[in-house]
Amino acid sequence: MQNVGMKFSLHDFLLKMIPYVLSIAGGLVLFIVTKDDVHDPNVTDLINNIAASLLSIPLVFLLYDYSNYRVSKQLKKTMADSVGDKINIILLRLTIIIREIIGARGKLTFASLNNMGDLGASHIAARLKITPNTLNRLHAVHDELHNFIYNGANANVLSGDQIQSLSILMHEISQLINEYEFHRNRRVAARYIKNIIGHITDWMDSDAFASLHFDKLLGTAKISMQQK
Repeated sequence: MQNVGMKFSLHDFLLKMIPYVLSIAGGLVLFIVTKDDVHDPNVTDLINNIAASLLSIPLVFLLYDYSNYRVSKQLKKTMADSVGDKINIILLRLTIIIREIIGARGKLTFASLNNMGDLGASHIAARLKITPNTLNRLHAVHDELHNFIYNGANANVLSGDQIQSLSILMHEISQLINEYEFHRNRRVAARYIKNIIGHITDWMDSDAFASLHFDKLLGTAKISMQQK
């Protein structure tokens, strides 16, 4: 797949270079023709000016394309960092909700988050407690994830794997909400919660920034929750 992408990039590059090559070739041809076959100074100056313009046009457009590429690359990186930070905060908020649902105690750290993944479904089912307030917060997290997935996909900020991972997590949250609202089977709900914890830890493990700055992001998430 990587080689195919490189071929397509080379093909696009060669197509984009055709006008520049033709412009340079035209400028050189005019310069050579003027030097050998044109003897009128006025005509020579005119053709030389045209040749110089043809030779300079590719340089101007190449500089423009390069500048535009640099600006677009930096903008995309800024957007990616912003979206990534916000998604991590949403996942931390979700972690706090899940901890309340299963009655987890103690300080929330990256290590304690991983330890949550080791809890069995039966243990979760025995401690499961979902209140109307908790349900509303789960709905809010689900909606926020949906918005970020949609916006991130449209802006080409999130990778295909990230979109798939967040979509699966959003589906698990939706299943948990539906289970509580319509069936209230504790064992089934516990399985959804265990899956949610697994997806959160997988995301954190795949995101070096989130894992290294977990405490900072957790503080940001708590502040965000207090402001809502």
